[in-house]
Amino acid sequence: MRRNLYRTGLVLLLALAVLASAAPATARTTSDPAPGSLAIPRGSVTSRPYAVMIDNHPKAYPQTGLNQAAIVFEALAEFGITRYMAIYVPGITPELQTIGPVRSARSYFVEWAKGLRGVYVHAGGAPDALTMARTSVELVDMDALRRNAGNAFRRSSDRAAPHNLYTSSAAIASFLEAQQSETPNLREIGFRLKRDTPAPRPGVQRLSYYFIYQEAYVGWRYDAASNSYLYFRQQRPHVDAASGEQLRFKNVVVLEVPERPIPGDPKQRIQQDVIGEGQARVFIDGQMLEATWRKGAGFAQLRLFDRNDREIALNRGPIWFAAIPSLKNLTVE
Repeated sequence: MRRNLYRTGLVLLLALAVLASAAPATARTTSDPAPGSLAIPRGSVTSRPYAVMIDNHPKAYPQTGLNQAAIVFEALAEFGITRYMAIYVPGITPELQTIGPVRSARSYFVEWAKGLRGVYVHAGGAPDALTMARTSVELVDMDALRRNAGNAFRRSSDRAAPHNLYTSSAAIASFLEAQQSETPNLREIGFRLKRDTPAPRPGVQRLSYYFIYQEAYVGWRYDAASNSYLYFRQQRPHVDAASGEQLRFKNVVVLEVPERPIPGDPKQRIQQDVIGEGQARVFIDGQMLEATWRKGAGFAQLRLFDRNDREIALNRGPIWFAAIPSLKNLTVE
């Protein structure tokens, strides 16, 4: 019943999404880094990462900065609409003048951010997520709706609130410096990495998945020339607002993370169990690997393991994690 209640509204949002994704982007730049330059080998992180909540409502398209992130987490918020958390690492990812639109916190995103020991950047959020972010010893909480962080955000005039809130790398860095927080041990942050599989590689691989509604699917297409995956909203390229370039990731990981409604929540928010383990599919080098994801509480980072319980080595480049309720919602061609 919860799902049927919002299906009509979702169809309207999808129509808006198609128009938004087709809208002309701002001027292109030639400074976008190659995907391989956004890698996070374990032991390379020396400063707290920035974990920024990014709006994914159709009125927020196109977003700015997802193509410059080292990691992006994609998961449900509510009503079938998803949200992103983009991870930027000082010294590894570029300094960005614009990141956003920034949106609100959810507790499962906070858990992922805790494993990266980052600055958690958001604008308000669900009550449990706000409590977790503010009291966590693993994170520095940067909430646009609190007085100590408000100056680190700005509103744009080209779209309506709440889909027009932005920050920058410099603003996050200044906020972190003002907090005078101790830098935690970051040596375990990052992933096992490998070299790309040499050519010739598989010429064609397509995958798509949905979260609740089949019509709201996400698509990826493998590009053998760059050994990376191109991101689509249904069949339209999803682009970055600043560069006009289609989002492209070297590694795409689909996690099975069942969702459930929070009993009695007036806004019908959901909860997801991201501590523990579950099934996953890793798309890399034009191939699909069966995997298990694992994450402990607190400082523990999300990790991926193969059938022999060995940690999977990923390609040098950005990683996209999508948490869907069931792997039955994943289609691979």
